[in-house]
Amino acid sequence: MEKIILKGRLDGKQRHKLKRLFDMFYTPGELAKEIGFNPNQILRVYIPAGCPHEIDDKKQTWINGKLFYGWYDTIYPRISLGENEAFCMTCKKSVCLNDPLKEACGRTSYWICYCPECNRKLTRIISKEKRQE
Repeated sequence: MEKIILKGRLDGKQRHKLKRLFDMFYTPGELAKEIGFNPNQILRVYIPAGCPHEIDDKKQTWINGKLFYGWYDTIYPRISLGENEAFCMTCKKSVCLNDPLKEACGRTSYWICYCPECNRKLTRIISKEKRQE
């Protein structure tokens, strides 16, 4: 199982904004404003992680939007869990569901189990029924 990098991971709305970046150079502030996060995240997380960037003779950092999007997709792939796996936020990894209990709340049914490593309560949604109108 490959290691999941959580530091610098964007949420779904920010990840969707990555697709709209142009093939042009952005400053860290412009890129952060376009996507919706703090500019320090680029300097503290992404550049040390290997983000493609250029520094000009005035010591200004420039990042190509399309190259950044491609780099981000390779470094932070979407997490896909197996049929009987859940993600433990304490251990920061996917774990197998051992003896899950099936529960239902309204039209949503889910499994409840505990992490074998840290004993944290884990839930995994298994079905959502559509509203009948």
